[in-house]
Amino acid sequence: MKKSSSTSPKGILYPNAYLYFILATLVVVFAFLPSYFKRLSVTDSAHHVHGITATLWMLLLIIQPLLYRTGKLKWHRIIGKLTFVLVPIIMLGGLNMVRLMLVAKANYPPNIPYQLAFIDFFTLALFLLFYIQAIVYRKNIQLHARYMVCTVLGPLIPALTRFLFIIPTIDSFDKSLNISYIIIEITLILLLIDDKRLGKIRLPYLLASALFIIQHILMNFAINWVWWRNLMDAFAE
Repeated sequence: MKKSSSTSPKGILYPNAYLYFILATLVVVFAFLPSYFKRLSVTDSAHHVHGITATLWMLLLIIQPLLYRTGKLKWHRIIGKLTFVLVPIIMLGGLNMVRLMLVAKANYPPNIPYQLAFIDFFTLALFLLFYIQAIVYRKNIQLHARYMVCTVLGPLIPALTRFLFIIPTIDSFDKSLNISYIIIEITLILLLIDDKRLGKIRLPYLLASALFIIQHILMNFAINWVWWRNLMDAFAE
């Protein structure tokens, strides 16, 4: 990855970003293949709203770097403006999924929905924060690109948690969930190292690292917070 304001393929920031986003999308599709993509005809509308909008966001993250890489900045900006509609739907769809999970908490192991609700609320908040920062700094490619990268990290955690069960030694949800966070944290460390190599560590990955570590720690305790369980019961109602 080379740092430059040029739009030539050999000089742009993160010229191969679309390949990493394709890989992330494949992980998400594989992880949710049994529970969603193979059940499209019998899935309810709430899950479709969540699934379709999340998929559109992943596709957007693939398309936008390609448009930037090829110098099609007009289309890059046009598609960027469509996110003003897409992001609110993602947020509302995500919150609705949390509510539905809490309503159906009897179908889950005891208190697990409260832990998942904490993770989901925190992840949605981080997604919105990184998106807003990306829009605020849309004219600063160094910050804009990094904040856009950060938007995919939170949604990757539930996908990685499911994906990691293909490894025989990962035999519990708690183990898979914590390893997923560690993978995201290692990814951020590598991105920080890359920033250092390019000459300057900027705020986005530092901020994301701190927030994901905080989320990682707290999500292991949230399941026991009485105030949080009461708050989520009220939200579900």
